[in-house]
Amino acid sequence: MNNVQFKGVMIMNTVVTSKEAIMQVCRRIVAEKGMKALNMRLVADECGIALGTLYNYYADKDELVLAVVESVWKDIFHAGFQEGTEVSFCDFTAGLYGRIRAGAQAYPGFLTGHSISIASARHGEAKSAMEHTFAHMKAGLLEVLRNDPCAAADAFTPSFSREDFVGFVLDHLLVLLVQGQADCRILLEMIRRVVYK
Repeated sequence: MNNVQFKGVMIMNTVVTSKEAIMQVCRRIVAEKGMKALNMRLVADECGIALGTLYNYYADKDELVLAVVESVWKDIFHAGFQEGTEVSFCDFTAGLYGRIRAGAQAYPGFLTGHSISIASARHGEAKSAMEHTFAHMKAGLLEVLRNDPCAAADAFTPSFSREDFVGFVLDHLLVLLVQGQADCRILLEMIRRVVYK
């Protein structure tokens, strides 16, 4: 087996025995071949382990797919993110859009393809995994919004909460990405009008 390069890092094609190492291989497969190519036998072969060993980590393909979808989303969400950096909510949202858009290019077809993969998986677990992933994104957005020193003090009320607004922003950000929009300028203008009165 040959060594491969993924995102500028040389990955040796040796025996893989940790969940994170398996996820690295899975992300590479998704980046190179798409979600449809992901299957237990291919992952085991690419990891250099027996198929039965992979089943020790993931009970079936559904469980593996759910883990991969969550792993890819985390990779996309955290790419280029610097903790502790003060940034406005508007700038953070624009940066998040750019990261997800770049991630969509790094993982071609992922934004639309993972929905199909999730739909064919066990419904309850798939829904829970996606809720967890999007809750993580919402939490990041909410933290930035709460800490934005330029946000108007009276921009939010009990009937128009930060949490609801962040949910609205994330939903519309994802719709724009699936539509293939080059930017989210209209969404950013809405944010400016609401948050920075």
